[in-house]
Amino acid sequence: MSVDIGNGVLSAVLVQFAPKSATCMEDVDYNTDRILEFMDRAVTGFPGIDMIIFPECCFQGMCPNLWIKVALKMDSEPIRRVRAKCKELGVWGVFDPWVKPDDGRFIENTAIIIDDEGEIVHKYVKMCPWLPWEPTVPGRECGVCQGPKGAKLAVIICADSNYQEIWREAVHNGANVIIHVSHWMGPYEAAWKLSNQAGAFFNNVHVLAANSVGMDEAFVYCGNSMVVNPNGVILAEAPLTGEWMLRADISPLAATATTIQAVGTNRVWDSAHRGASCPDLDGFGLGYEDYTVYNK
Repeated sequence: MSVDIGNGVLSAVLVQFAPKSATCMEDVDYNTDRILEFMDRAVTGFPGIDMIIFPECCFQGMCPNLWIKVALKMDSEPIRRVRAKCKELGVWGVFDPWVKPDDGRFIENTAIIIDDEGEIVHKYVKMCPWLPWEPTVPGRECGVCQGPKGAKLAVIICADSNYQEIWREAVHNGANVIIHVSHWMGPYEAAWKLSNQAGAFFNNVHVLAANSVGMDEAFVYCGNSMVVNPNGVILAEAPLTGEWMLRADISPLAATATTIQAVGTNRVWDSAHRGASCPDLDGFGLGYEDYTVYNK
């Protein structure tokens, strides 16, 4: 059953689950089966949703030291299956596989956005692999794609959220919604929450943050998937433990409108913000040229 919840309102379900740490392709198939099951549950439990978002490494888990053995190609069967399911259900989907590039380089931690026709419309390679543990090839840019209900979507992955430059690049490229997919572990729950709220507030965007739960060979994952509005307010959040489906409705166009009306106020890091209300500066504040860090 489909329910129209109104133009301009993006309805998303964040799936917080515990993928099996894959050691072989049979394990990848197991995780893929569970992804498809969650997709069916999401559209049944939350009719009318536009998008379903899964955590980082949802096909393979973190799979220590076995990345190459379970890496996927973009035309592999697991990815074809989720593409077909998006088309079948008429929803957008966000997924994160370990990918083996065609050019022979080492694997990339890659997020993909699939539209409701089953087409891959966006790819993002994690720009800041987690040091010292993650050996993936870093990406070079944080792009944006057009999504449903006026959303302009960017994706960041786990440790990316620690680096303000990536948030800023996404916003400069036009994002009004940033999707944060993660395999964020404990005991860093406070940093998880803080980075999502700060990223939303400093950049005047909605943040949809889907995290994993459970435990693998090395780490425990702290869940707490959340939806944050452009003021840094958490609109909905899942528990720290246990598999969960978190649904929230946001207005991407509202973030865009607020930015247009108040550039330099809401995006507190924007240039030309210093003293912009002073009559001596004719409505144009000073930029970053006087900060020592930027001179260096």
